[in-house]
Amino acid sequence: MEKPISRKPKVFYLDDDEINIVLLKANLEDNYEIIGETDPSKAINYLKEKEVDVILTDQIMPHMDGIEFLEAIKDIQPEVARILLTGVVSQEVMFMAINKVHIYRFHEKSQNFEALKLDIENAYQMVEAMRQKNYYHKQLQETMEKYRLISENVPAQILHTDTDGVIKEINIEFGGIKMADIGRNITNFMPEDEMKSFVKAMNQVVKHRKNVNIITRGFDFYKNYNWHSTLIGPLTSRGKVYGFLMVIQDITERINSEERIMSAVLEAEDRQKSRIARDIHDGLQQTLTIALMNFESVGNVFELLDEKKSEKYMRGFHHLEKGLHETRHIAYSLIPKAVEDFGYIETVKSLLEDLTNSTNTQFKFYTNLKKRVENQNIEYNLFRITQESLNNIIKYAEAKEVFLQLVLQDQILQLTIEDDGKGFDVEEKLNKGSSSFGLFNMRKRAESLSGKMVIDSAPKKGTLIYVEIPLK
Repeated sequence: MEKPISRKPKVFYLDDDEINIVLLKANLEDNYEIIGETDPSKAINYLKEKEVDVILTDQIMPHMDGIEFLEAIKDIQPEVARILLTGVVSQEVMFMAINKVHIYRFHEKSQNFEALKLDIENAYQMVEAMRQKNYYHKQLQETMEKYRLISENVPAQILHTDTDGVIKEINIEFGGIKMADIGRNITNFMPEDEMKSFVKAMNQVVKHRKNVNIITRGFDFYKNYNWHSTLIGPLTSRGKVYGFLMVIQDITERINSEERIMSAVLEAEDRQKSRIARDIHDGLQQTLTIALMNFESVGNVFELLDEKKSEKYMRGFHHLEKGLHETRHIAYSLIPKAVEDFGYIETVKSLLEDLTNSTNTQFKFYTNLKKRVENQNIEYNLFRITQESLNNIIKYAEAKEVFLQLVLQDQILQLTIEDDGKGFDVEEKLNKGSSSFGLFNMRKRAESLSGKMVIDSAPKKGTLIYVEIPLK
């Protein structure tokens, strides 16, 4: 509670002899605002209305002695320093003053106003310190009450942790974190890849002293596949971050809704591509095939033509062959029918065999799946992710070896695509807009299936793409 610097401390003086009040005012009014009164009843009424800083009272008075007066106003003005003025202080008076009214000082009546001024100044400083303490204590209590009401009613879990992430306080049990987990590290409740991102976010908060929001796949991901949004804020003292306040909200429903929308969009795109691929196969491709067969049925008749016409005939024949090949490639790129007919595993094996024979890169594939994935939508999207990744490797990586792995563990499909190529800066690539469109689509395909994709790469270090898809 700040006091205006220009305000003089208020000193109230009760004495049945008005001359003493006049003398006090004459000697101390430059330093203090002196309020004098000779009648105890009037003094009590005044103090009920006005706050003062220091109370002086004479001990020996006809209608009420000093201790009785101080006792009467003890609850009226509890935050005030009390000085008892008396000629001689007996032991009995001393005990009464200390026990009943918490007297600050006994001061012997005299003409030494400098000594009295010193006592008043010390008393005032004590009162100000006490008021400051009480004020801040009250503010703290009010803040704690507001925090309690917020923490009990907000639809989120609020954690207090140290800078290492060790949990100190929890407002409510939520997700995988219970009251019994106080003392454990918050990263213990995350998959390893999520933990790295979370620790990085905490380090950013310490470095920049600003709030950071991070979305993670739930602290009990392998049980419930929950998604959480965590706002990490710094707790500071004397200019240093000593911990974090974390507000954790369950956003699983929102993420699932976004996934359903994304999945519907991708499925619609794939259906459209499938329709176009069928139209090409059943229409244009058949027409070109028939045209090519007719060209071939002519045999060597072109040899009877003159050189110029013969050259045009052969050029047309080769363009027709090329067009037929390209329509087959386009149809396959739109929707590889092999995925629908034979599944992801067999299609990838066939694709890798073709790539090994047509490029200088060696491709290896491992899977522990004994049969194809039942969900065809998962197979399509996994193949699209694989196809885009392999295209990037062939175009940019200059890799000698590529290793693909698809394993099923704890009802989670885990796809790993690793190459020993030249690698790239992941953050720089993802921030380049259109040049990262393929990676963006790969990630969205994984997220549309309630999964995730992690890219680990660095220049001259190769690239690893890791995809997790839960089989719900």
